[in-house]
Amino acid sequence: MYGEGIIEIGKKSYIGEYSFLQSDQGCSIIIGSNCAISHNVKVYTNSYVANQDFNVETRKTYSANVSIGNGVWIGVNVLINPGINIGNNSVVAANSVVTKDIPANSIYGGVPAKLLKNKFD
Repeated sequence: MYGEGIIEIGKKSYIGEYSFLQSDQGCSIIIGSNCAISHNVKVYTNSYVANQDFNVETRKTYSANVSIGNGVWIGVNVLINPGINIGNNSVVAANSVVTKDIPANSIYGGVPAKLLKNKFD
């Protein structure tokens, strides 16, 4: 866990080894209670803007908060980008890249992560 922003982790939540939470100044990562976050998970609140010339000295970045609801299971090797909200009781499958919000009670996976199934269907 690093950065000058806020990182809050709810009760009975687990974060596996080799995982990184990066909270940029002015940003927050909020993780709910009863979450299972596996090994080698990366959560970032800051990243480069892709549509730019990387040969310039000053590169454009963007920052945004990340919110992970209660009872969320995040599999091994997942990348969560800035600005993502993951709803309560959701699952993110192993090796996924989360680029868009994930609603509650759903299972997402892939690169980029897409809906695999809604829970309780």
